[in-house]
Amino acid sequence: MAAVLEQTPEPDPHPAPGVASQPEQSIAATAGSGLKRIDRLTSDSRLSRINPESDAKTVLRYSSQFARNYIRSDYNFCAAKIAVARGGKVRALETALRETSDWLRKTEQWLLRHQVRPIELPHDLIELTITRPLAGLLVRCLTQYDRVYARATERMMTGKITGEDRARILDNAERRLKQVVQICMPDNDQYDFDGERRGQ
Repeated sequence: MAAVLEQTPEPDPHPAPGVASQPEQSIAATAGSGLKRIDRLTSDSRLSRINPESDAKTVLRYSSQFARNYIRSDYNFCAAKIAVARGGKVRALETALRETSDWLRKTEQWLLRHQVRPIELPHDLIELTITRPLAGLLVRCLTQYDRVYARATERMMTGKITGEDRARILDNAERRLKQVVQICMPDNDQYDFDGERRGQ
Protein backbone atom coordinates (compact mmCIF):
# COMPACT_ATOMS: atom_id res chain seq x y z
CA MET A 1 0.00 0.00 0.00
CA ALA A 2 2.65 2.52 1.03
CA ALA A 3 4.73 1.79 -2.07
CA VAL A 4 1.76 2.49 -4.32
CA LEU A 5 0.98 5.64 -2.38
CA GLU A 6 4.48 7.00 -2.96
CA GLN A 7 4.15 6.47 -6.69
CA THR A 8 0.59 7.65 -7.24
CA PRO A 9 0.54 10.54 -6.78
CA GLU A 10 4.26 11.23 -6.95
CA PRO A 11 5.72 12.17 -3.57
CA ASP A 12 7.14 15.63 -3.03
CA PRO A 13 10.93 15.17 -3.27
CA HIS A 14 11.66 18.51 -1.62
CA PRO A 15 9.90 19.75 1.52
CA ALA A 16 8.13 22.88 0.44
CA PRO A 17 8.45 25.85 2.58
CA GLY A 18 -0.38 30.94 0.89
CA VAL A 19 -9.45 36.38 -0.25
CA ALA A 20 -10.77 36.89 2.65
CA SER A 21 -13.16 39.45 3.89
CA GLN A 22 -13.23 41.70 6.89
CA PRO A 23 -14.19 39.90 10.13
CA GLU A 24 -17.76 41.14 9.97
CA GLN A 25 -18.10 39.58 6.53
CA SER A 26 -17.01 36.14 7.68
CA ILE A 27 -19.80 33.69 8.18
CA ALA A 28 -19.88 30.60 10.34
CA ALA A 29 -22.03 27.72 9.20
CA THR A 30 -22.69 24.53 11.03
CA ALA A 31 -22.03 24.65 14.74
CA GLY A 32 -20.19 21.81 16.38
CA SER A 33 -17.46 21.40 13.77
CA GLY A 34 -14.96 21.13 16.58
CA LEU A 35 -12.94 24.00 15.14
CA LYS A 36 -12.63 27.35 16.85
CA ARG A 37 -14.60 30.02 14.99
CA ILE A 38 -12.57 32.43 12.87
CA ASP A 39 -13.39 35.85 14.28
CA ARG A 40 -10.57 37.77 12.64
CA LEU A 41 -8.32 37.17 9.67
CA THR A 42 -4.69 38.20 9.90
CA SER A 43 -3.66 41.01 7.49
CA ASP A 44 -7.26 42.10 6.87
CA SER A 45 -6.18 45.77 7.05
CA ARG A 46 -3.45 45.09 4.47
CA LEU A 47 -5.93 43.50 2.09
CA SER A 48 -8.48 46.28 2.57
CA ARG A 49 -5.94 48.82 1.23
CA ILE A 50 -5.47 46.86 -2.00
CA ASN A 51 -7.28 48.04 -5.13
CA PRO A 52 -8.54 44.65 -6.38
CA GLU A 53 -8.96 43.60 -9.99
CA SER A 54 -12.32 42.15 -9.02
CA ASP A 55 -14.64 42.09 -6.03
CA ALA A 56 -15.88 38.56 -6.54
CA LYS A 57 -16.68 36.60 -3.42
CA THR A 58 -16.91 32.91 -2.69
CA VAL A 59 -17.87 30.80 0.30
CA LEU A 60 -15.22 28.29 1.31
CA ARG A 61 -16.23 25.16 3.19
CA TYR A 62 -13.60 23.64 5.46
CA SER A 63 -13.38 20.80 7.96
CA SER A 64 -9.68 20.57 8.77
CA GLN A 65 -7.64 22.41 11.39
CA PHE A 66 -4.94 23.12 8.79
CA ALA A 67 -7.40 24.86 6.45
CA ARG A 68 -8.80 26.87 9.35
CA ASN A 69 -5.35 28.04 10.44
CA TYR A 70 -4.30 28.83 6.88
CA ILE A 71 -7.43 30.88 6.24
CA ARG A 72 -7.07 32.79 9.50
CA SER A 73 -3.31 33.41 9.44
CA ASP A 74 -2.10 33.27 5.82
CA TYR A 75 -4.91 33.84 3.33
CA ASN A 76 -5.28 37.63 3.55
CA PHE A 77 -1.51 38.07 3.52
CA CYS A 78 -1.20 35.94 0.40
CA ALA A 79 -4.20 37.56 -1.30
CA ALA A 80 -2.71 41.01 -0.71
CA LYS A 81 0.71 39.97 -1.99
CA ILE A 82 -0.84 38.27 -5.02
CA ALA A 83 -2.79 41.45 -5.84
CA VAL A 84 0.41 43.51 -6.11
CA ALA A 85 2.68 40.81 -7.57
CA ARG A 86 4.34 41.62 -10.89
CA GLY A 87 6.69 39.99 -13.39
CA GLY A 88 8.62 36.96 -12.23
CA LYS A 89 6.84 36.76 -8.91
CA VAL A 90 3.54 36.23 -10.73
CA ARG A 91 5.14 33.37 -12.66
CA ALA A 92 6.53 31.82 -9.48
CA LEU A 93 3.12 31.99 -7.79
CA GLU A 94 1.28 30.66 -10.81
CA THR A 95 3.67 27.71 -11.13
CA ALA A 96 3.43 26.83 -7.43
CA LEU A 97 -0.37 27.13 -7.32
CA ARG A 98 -0.94 25.14 -10.51
CA GLU A 99 1.45 22.39 -9.42
CA THR A 100 -0.24 22.26 -6.01
CA SER A 101 -3.71 22.11 -7.56
CA ASP A 102 -2.61 19.37 -9.98
CA TRP A 103 -1.02 17.30 -7.18
CA LEU A 104 -4.14 17.62 -5.01
CA ARG A 105 -6.35 16.59 -7.95
CA LYS A 106 -4.25 13.48 -8.61
CA THR A 107 -4.16 12.65 -4.92
CA GLU A 108 -7.95 12.86 -4.64
CA GLN A 109 -8.33 10.66 -7.71
CA TRP A 110 -5.99 8.09 -6.16
CA LEU A 111 -7.99 8.09 -2.94
CA LEU A 112 -11.28 7.74 -4.80
CA ARG A 113 -10.09 4.44 -6.31
CA HIS A 114 -10.68 3.01 -2.84
CA GLN A 115 -14.46 3.12 -2.79
CA VAL A 116 -16.00 3.65 0.63
CA ARG A 117 -19.25 5.00 2.01
CA PRO A 118 -18.94 8.80 2.31
CA ILE A 119 -18.70 10.21 5.81
CA GLU A 120 -20.12 13.68 6.39
CA LEU A 121 -17.51 15.57 8.37
CA PRO A 122 -18.55 18.59 10.46
CA HIS A 123 -17.61 21.80 8.68
CA ASP A 124 -17.65 25.58 8.82
CA LEU A 125 -18.07 28.17 6.07
CA ILE A 126 -16.32 31.48 5.52
CA GLU A 127 -16.82 34.12 2.84
CA LEU A 128 -13.66 35.09 0.97
CA THR A 129 -13.03 37.89 -1.50
CA ILE A 130 -11.21 37.13 -4.75
CA THR A 131 -8.97 40.09 -5.61
CA ARG A 132 -7.24 38.47 -8.59
CA PRO A 133 -7.50 35.18 -10.50
CA LEU A 134 -4.44 33.74 -8.73
CA ALA A 135 -6.14 34.37 -5.39
CA GLY A 136 -9.06 32.38 -6.76
CA LEU A 137 -6.65 29.56 -7.57
CA LEU A 138 -5.40 29.65 -3.98
CA VAL A 139 -9.00 29.29 -2.75
CA ARG A 140 -9.40 26.36 -5.14
CA CYS A 141 -6.28 24.72 -3.66
CA LEU A 142 -7.67 25.14 -0.15
CA THR A 143 -10.95 23.57 -1.27
CA GLN A 144 -9.05 20.70 -2.87
CA TYR A 145 -6.98 20.23 0.28
CA ASP A 146 -10.08 19.93 2.40
CA ARG A 147 -11.55 17.36 0.01
CA VAL A 148 -8.32 15.35 0.21
CA TYR A 149 -8.49 15.64 4.00
CA ALA A 150 -12.04 14.25 3.96
CA ARG A 151 -11.29 11.46 1.46
CA ALA A 152 -8.16 10.37 3.35
CA THR A 153 -10.03 10.41 6.67
CA GLU A 154 -12.87 8.31 5.23
CA ARG A 155 -10.46 5.73 3.87
CA MET A 156 -8.41 5.56 7.04
CA MET A 157 -11.55 5.04 9.14
CA THR A 158 -12.65 2.19 6.88
CA GLY A 159 -9.22 0.55 6.77
CA LYS A 160 -8.47 1.27 3.10
CA ILE A 161 -5.31 3.20 3.98
CA THR A 162 -3.27 3.37 7.18
CA GLY A 163 -2.93 6.29 9.55
CA GLU A 164 0.65 6.65 8.31
CA ASP A 165 -0.59 6.86 4.71
CA ARG A 166 -3.04 9.59 5.66
CA ALA A 167 -0.44 11.55 7.61
CA ARG A 168 2.01 11.36 4.68
CA ILE A 169 -0.59 12.59 2.19
CA LEU A 170 -1.67 15.52 4.36
CA ASP A 171 1.88 16.49 5.28
CA ASN A 172 2.82 16.61 1.59
CA ALA A 173 -0.24 18.71 0.75
CA GLU A 174 0.37 21.10 3.63
CA ARG A 175 4.00 21.66 2.65
CA ARG A 176 2.89 22.64 -0.83
CA LEU A 177 0.39 25.18 0.47
CA LYS A 178 2.93 26.60 2.92
CA GLN A 179 5.34 27.05 0.01
CA VAL A 180 2.89 29.57 -1.49
CA VAL A 181 3.26 31.70 1.66
CA GLN A 182 7.04 31.56 1.30
CA ILE A 183 6.86 32.70 -2.34
CA CYS A 184 4.61 35.60 -1.35
CA MET A 185 7.05 37.01 1.20
CA PRO A 186 9.87 38.46 -0.98
CA ASP A 187 9.25 41.67 -2.95
CA ASN A 188 8.71 41.62 -6.72
CA ASP A 189 12.31 42.66 -7.42
CA GLN A 190 13.59 39.50 -5.78
CA TYR A 191 12.37 37.39 -8.72
CA ASP A 192 13.83 37.07 -12.20
CA PHE A 193 11.53 37.27 -15.21
CA ASP A 194 11.28 33.46 -15.42
CA GLY A 195 10.03 33.20 -11.84
CA GLU A 196 13.29 32.06 -10.26
CA ARG A 197 14.27 33.67 -6.96
CA ARG A 198 17.45 35.71 -7.25
CA GLY A 199 20.43 34.45 -5.34
CA GLN A 200 19.20 30.84 -5.24
